[in-house]
Amino acid sequence: MHPLEKQLMKISYGDLCKATDGFSSANLIGVGSYGSVYKGYLDHIMKIVAVKVLNLERHGASKSFIVECKALRNIRHQNLLKVLIVCSSIDFKGDDFKALVFDYMAKGNLE
Repeated sequence: MHPLEKQLMKISYGDLCKATDGFSSANLIGVGSYGSVYKGYLDHIMKIVAVKVLNLERHGASKSFIVECKALRNIRHQNLLKVLIVCSSIDFKGDDFKALVFDYMAKGNLE
C-alpha cells in the first residue's frame, strides 16, 4: 500500500475540522441539496482538498452518501474531481458525521 493511502485511511472528523478551520464559512465553496462543500488543507499529506459534508438531518442524505460512494468508486471522468477518501465518523458533539474528500487541485481549481 502506498504511504499516502495509509495516511488517508486514518482521516478523522478532527482532521477535517482542522483542515477547513472548523468548517468556516470563509472556506465554504458551495451548498447543495444534501450538504455543503468546504475547501481545506490536509497538513499530513500537504494537499488542498474539497470536503463535502453531508447534512444528515435531511431525509435521504445517508442513502445519498452510500449511492455517491458506490458511483464515484468506479467512475473516471475529466469533469469529476477524484475522491481521495470518505469519512464516516462521530463529530465532537457525538453526532454522526459523513463526508467525501476530493482532490481539489486535480482539475486546476486555482483561485
